[in-house]
Amino acid sequence: MNENELRTRIKALMHGQLYGVLSTLGENGMPHSSIVAFTGADDLAAIVFATPRNTRKYAYMLSDDRIAFFMDDRRARAEELMDACGLEAQGRVRELKGGEREDYRAVFLARHPDLAPFVDAPGSALMRLEVERYDMVDHFQHVLVLGVGGRDRTAGAGL
Repeated sequence: MNENELRTRIKALMHGQLYGVLSTLGENGMPHSSIVAFTGADDLAAIVFATPRNTRKYAYMLSDDRIAFFMDDRRARAEELMDACGLEAQGRVRELKGGEREDYRAVFLARHPDLAPFVDAPGSALMRLEVERYDMVDHFQHVLVLGVGGRDRTAGAGL
């Protein structure tokens, strides 16, 4: 699979999902995972999500900006295991501020209009994951890697 085909598959999976799992580095080095609503940039460079500032995940992101974000298209049916596709994005996260926040707010709310009161609440932060790499797994163990810098490769190992 070439890079353009991989980018197309990643975009299709991202556009087909509304929620994903955000993983941060928590207390004592233990992972902490949370479900969040998200939207992805068309160029795959970023994933945007909102979170209250008074949460563990927000505190963890402030102390270590390296995060992973996972989404998949499974339907909890054993016979469809080989058809399920999962995608992990890795990178660094930062809170959006000022005009940049307003630009991304509009993009986020175009996908999640019902979350406007949440996003606009004084205690909410709009966050941007600067994606460094995507790992896509399909057919249970077929791994495809896309570096945002344009590198891609296929590997046969599983997660």
